[in-house]
Amino acid sequence: MQSIDIHTSLVELIRSESQRLKEYLNSLPLEALERPSPCEMWDVGEVIAHLEWFAETYGGMMARGLRGDLSPTEGFPETPGKLGGFHGAEVYGQAAIERRRSLGKNLLPAFNERYDWLIEMLKGIGPEDWDKPCYHQNRIRSVESFLATITIELAFHEWDIRSTLEPSPLLSENSIPTMLERIRGNLGNRPPWSTPFPTNPTSPGPIRFRFELTGAGAKNLDVIVEDNKARLETAEEAPASFSISSGTSTFVLLMWGRISLESAKATGRLTAEGEQSQITDFERWFTLVPPQPPSF
Repeated sequence: MQSIDIHTSLVELIRSESQRLKEYLNSLPLEALERPSPCEMWDVGEVIAHLEWFAETYGGMMARGLRGDLSPTEGFPETPGKLGGFHGAEVYGQAAIERRRSLGKNLLPAFNERYDWLIEMLKGIGPEDWDKPCYHQNRIRSVESFLATITIELAFHEWDIRSTLEPSPLLSENSIPTMLERIRGNLGNRPPWSTPFPTNPTSPGPIRFRFELTGAGAKNLDVIVEDNKARLETAEEAPASFSISSGTSTFVLLMWGRISLESAKATGRLTAEGEQSQITDFERWFTLVPPQPPSF
């Protein structure tokens, strides 16, 4: 019964987040769609087109999985994990540009209809269906695993759009706990945390960079540098080399490369305490960390 409640709450979160975003997007003047966004390849209209394409593509993966169909999405690798010449960022980037061009004035109606379809599909999934396998370019995934991806996709790209049009946009507070779980569960076990640290630690043992977080879903986390590499763990009682205090929204934006440590400090979004040389090393390392696209 507990897992059913979790699924129901996540589906309701996706419904409410997408509904709020629909209302916001449909209130924008047409010229706002031409504004550049923080997503390097896209303007605001292309971010919206990406979200529409994403709902069709990832929703299609789920729909086929629910039918017992593990066939690949058109244009994606036939065998999950064997990416070969498949470059996800390029595929996603170009798909949004082409979708924006093809939809033209129908962009927002298409976005509205696509998310109405996605929500209806999610609401119809029964408790026995959440474990069904689905095709994904990286690996076979369960139907359930797509819920967090959809939530994160909506939250980040809403922030991308709002950051272009508003002076101080906020991440959706309701989505932050899901985003933190993704950071703890995934980013701590794969790149970018394998990115070499720029200097060799001079002190013995690991160096702990502690994030003391406040706000929705807050839990203190340590970025631990050891053997010239880094990993992310829940903070322990061990003393930290230096600490960063921030809200969870700032932490999430930092982890996904939406803001820099330097800019967050300059605007008062976080404070850092500890040996300055280690803070400088951390900042240098962090600039080498490529942001992770939410939908990969």
